[in-house]
Amino acid sequence: MNFVAQVEEHLRDLGAEARKKHPGVKEASERAILQLRTLQNAYVTAVRKASQASSGGKHPTTALFQSQDLLRPFLLAANYPNASLQLLEISLKGMSLLIKGNAICPGDGIHMVRVWTIQANVCASTLSAEKKTASNISSSGASSSWFGLLSSSTPDVSSSSGQGL
Repeated sequence: MNFVAQVEEHLRDLGAEARKKHPGVKEASERAILQLRTLQNAYVTAVRKASQASSGGKHPTTALFQSQDLLRPFLLAANYPNASLQLLEISLKGMSLLIKGNAICPGDGIHMVRVWTIQANVCASTLSAEKKTASNISSSGASSSWFGLLSSSTPDVSSSSGQGL
């Protein structure tokens, strides 16, 4: 699958995932798809010019796709601290694809790092809360009494004579 098709697929997936909870992301994804098509036409024109030029014509790269409009929906989706894991996964994969394709504007790296920091802090606080909850459960002895109830209410299958099987 070519670069443009992959980016468009990620944008469509992002818009579909964000449809209800994050309408701004859906709208930004739709605008980015329109911008992607415009950039694709410019890329095709550049390829044609390069192939028609004398043997010294240089083939264009995906750097022609450097646009803040393509990155914006992915940044917007990852900027929500309460974003679903699916939304974050699509967003991070889309950003990774743009990085690999050299389609990130030079000044946008700082925005990506900021969003990744937000998500790292959210993950860290979630893990900390889960660890604290697990610690409280194990220290209260609730787990041992709960398992004690389970073992006393479970019928002893080993002593049955096998009748009824």
